[in-house]
Amino acid sequence: MQNPVVTSSRARVVGRIADHLAALDPGHPLRVGVDGITAAGKTTLAAELAVAVRERGRPVILLSFDGYHHPRSRRHRQGRESADGYYEDAYNTEAMRSELLDRLGPGGDGRYRPAVLDLAGDQPVKDEPLTAPANAVLLTDGSFLQRPELVDGWDQVVYLDVDFEVAQTRGAERDTELLGGPQRAAELFVKRYHAACRRYLAENDPRGRAQIVVANNDPAAARLVRIGGAEGDSVQLFSYGTLQLPEVQRSQFGRLLDGQPDQITGYRQDWLTITDPAVIAASGTDRHPVVGAGAPGDSVSGTVFSITPDELAAADLYEVDEYRRRLVPLASGGSAWVYLRL
Repeated sequence: MQNPVVTSSRARVVGRIADHLAALDPGHPLRVGVDGITAAGKTTLAAELAVAVRERGRPVILLSFDGYHHPRSRRHRQGRESADGYYEDAYNTEAMRSELLDRLGPGGDGRYRPAVLDLAGDQPVKDEPLTAPANAVLLTDGSFLQRPELVDGWDQVVYLDVDFEVAQTRGAERDTELLGGPQRAAELFVKRYHAACRRYLAENDPRGRAQIVVANNDPAAARLVRIGGAEGDSVQLFSYGTLQLPEVQRSQFGRLLDGQPDQITGYRQDWLTITDPAVIAASGTDRHPVVGAGAPGDSVSGTVFSITPDELAAADLYEVDEYRRRLVPLASGGSAWVYLRL
């Protein structure tokens, strides 16, 4: 598909996801899957995230599940229109696991293969493995990334939530020439690609499992729905500013939050003048505290809240671009997300 027009809304979403990913260090390359039904916009978002994560100082490996297809003879052995054939035979999940995810995961040797098949030429790829930097972020786009063979091979999954009707129109237009004309493309999306995706959604609940969810019916106005955990998880957020105010909590989260006093050390507080009218309206002031690096003896007091990943997404969109979210140790032990000076 063509790249969408990048608006401030989409740029904010991409930036907040990049902040989140760049802050995570599992001790090996961070393995991120960009998942969703066919024609959800996965390749476009993965490419945008690659740029944003690199801007935040992390090396990026950008790959596609397309490089891990089975040969055409296996992909089509149940019939060109078979949805089960697409779901069961299209992708070489065993190779993706052994040649990519396990090698970049805990105990892996860091030597990975970007692809095992040239999809256009339908020929095996026998290039020598590459070595991933230990702090790299792997971004892999594809459908079915959370099927049982792969689900625990990801450290984070971004799921693009798109209606089937929207994706069908988008995909059939994109693949008209490849699939033999607009009518044939539309038929294949209904009978094969999206029928397989419906099976995937029913059997695996990829939206509920994903740590990050983006509503992407309108790519130019993509909306961050959830970040920081799967459905039902909780997230620790340290606030030293306006998110402690009851009126801000009600406007952003629809409820009052329960929290405990705490501190972060090695940081100091300053003040920032806010120009975003929505933030000013919610907080009642254009003067907001902001925290940046300080001396070892400095500390900042605030409150730790246990919130849902949906509420962390709301907090991400409330905070203006001068703040960047980081994972920081707490004085009481453990860690929490906190918004720091850019």
